[in-house]
Amino acid sequence: MDERQGDRYGLSSDQKDALGVLASADPHAGQSKWTIFRQLPPAKRWPYFAQHFLPGVLAAGLVLALLIGLVVTRLTRPPDPLISVQGFNMSSHEEGFDRLKQGFMRDQGIKDGRLVDMEATLTLNGQGYDDSAKALTRVTAGQINMVIAPAGLFPTLCKRGLVAKPSQGLKGGDLRRLASQGVLVDSKGRQVSNPSHAMGLDLSRSSRWKQVPGLPKHAILGLSNIADTVSYVRAFVDYMDFD
Repeated sequence: MDERQGDRYGLSSDQKDALGVLASADPHAGQSKWTIFRQLPPAKRWPYFAQHFLPGVLAAGLVLALLIGLVVTRLTRPPDPLISVQGFNMSSHEEGFDRLKQGFMRDQGIKDGRLVDMEATLTLNGQGYDDSAKALTRVTAGQINMVIAPAGLFPTLCKRGLVAKPSQGLKGGDLRRLASQGVLVDSKGRQVSNPSHAMGLDLSRSSRWKQVPGLPKHAILGLSNIADTVSYVRAFVDYMDFD
């Protein structure tokens, strides 16, 4: 075979060089990626790092950021209240509600004001632009344990499912005593003697309520979502000193 045939059917010099490279042993065989990275010349280190290390570094950074966020959220989140009492259509009586809150905290020996939530910020008017949806959401989530409303508004709270029967939280003996004192009322605010028919407590019979200047005389206290707060709900009823 002459030289031209070798050139036609044989391997070129570049192909022979390529085969030589493929056949040669990998100088980095058996070495860790970190060892290989340190042995590379500076110009090749960043591409190698980006290919082999950067995805893992980014993933680890994301996990660390999430963990830090969870820790910060837990450390800075205020404690859940022991009891939450919400007044409806009584925003002008916030000062009176605050006085009740301070008195109840002293009575129970509670030092942290965040543990007792007592405010009168929500409104109900039945005209489509009130706090109905917000109130129902908070009640469902257990963020409202008791409600206070003017006597004329209390039936609306009952119709909207914001009020639970007193028998779901108060003891039978306490209910019978309150009934004998004329404290229990039905969903329409009418006095009842049978505790099973009761839906609220008449605040005009509460000495604590009457001692706070400016609070409306005809208002009703009702229980709401009390699943985790029953002991403090009972304590608040005792604190209101019905007679």
